[in-house]
Amino acid sequence: MSAENQEKNRQQILIDLYKQYLLNEMTLGQMIIYLRKNILEMSQQEYADYVGISRRTLTNIEQDNDKLTQSVLNKVLKPLGMKVGIIPTHAHVIQKIIDAPDKT
Repeated sequence: MSAENQEKNRQQILIDLYKQYLLNEMTLGQMIIYLRKNILEMSQQEYADYVGISRRTLTNIEQDNDKLTQSVLNKVLKPLGMKVGIIPTHAHVIQKIIDAPDKT
């Protein structure tokens, strides 16, 4: 697979996972675990060291146990191509966003 196809595949995986997250089919912790293991191929310790947090903090995030600051979450999410943001709480609004035609 060419580097360009690998990047497109990675982007599609990220989009698919984010849709699942928006639709409450996956938690943030589950999404981080999937991306860390399957895209970055890193252990918890390797990833925690890479983003500059303790392995225990990463474990808590992946288990959806911790209430963390936006700064810490952004450290964890940045290498995955994401950041903390505002997400609508109403399912019908989320569905409209997902179903909207791509204008790019």
